[in-house]
Amino acid sequence: MSNTFTNANLVSNGITASWANTSITANPVLTIPADGASLEVKGKMILNGVDLDERLKNIEQVLMIPERDVILESKYPKLKKMYDEYIKELSKARMWESLKGENA
Repeated sequence: MSNTFTNANLVSNGITASWANTSITANPVLTIPADGASLEVKGKMILNGVDLDERLKNIEQVLMIPERDVILESKYPKLKKMYDEYIKELSKARMWESLKGENA
């Protein structure tokens, strides 16, 4: 386990502590890079008793969001473009159906 802090603030019990360098790794399960712009969690992330991965999958199913493969999209940029166009057209179609009072 390694802890390095830069330009970070920790607030605990009303006390704020600041550091100049930030990089937190706890048992390679949780990683917060120094830029503070991302968080990587290996394993389940539970928030208020709810598995966030499971919750997001349910939301994607209900909203009928197509599954993406970002690795293939990076190899074949046209896939990402087609996905973006599909989402845009789907949004338009849903809007028109909503305005007409019909269910999609």
